[in-house]
Amino acid sequence: MKKILSLVAVFGLVFASAEAFAGNAGCGLGSVLLKGKKGKVMELLATCLNGTSGNQTFAITSGTSGYEEGAVIGMTDVEVFVAKNMDSLATDIARGNGEYVDTLASMYKVQDVDGFKTKLKNNFDKIYTNTGVTSKEVVANINDVVNG
Repeated sequence: MKKILSLVAVFGLVFASAEAFAGNAGCGLGSVLLKGKKGKVMELLATCLNGTSGNQTFAITSGTSGYEEGAVIGMTDVEVFVAKNMDSLATDIARGNGEYVDTLASMYKVQDVDGFKTKLKNNFDKIYTNTGVTSKEVVANINDVVNG
């Protein structure tokens, strides 16, 4: 009975830790071996390998196996970029041109960069809705403008 409870607890912790990463298995052996794979099963497998092999701590300490210094946990590249460049990106979007909006277009892998810039410029008020808007809200608003 104790073994069964122990197994349930271990699996519960594994799945809870996988959920905490929200789609990001982190760094370690699992992330290296399964790099480029998609889907929940692969993310769970990568997370389990990272955690159970005990090398995630080593990866973070040594800067290996997919560890990225200063990365924000649970954020996409676009979210990190917007968070780090809110003011400069706002200026570029308002102008309809600039290196920050060019980088954003590249991150979104758009074919029509000029159309992308124009769409963002024309919808600036929908993207930067107020002075206290968060980077997460800006990303969601950009997604709504681009996909809407």
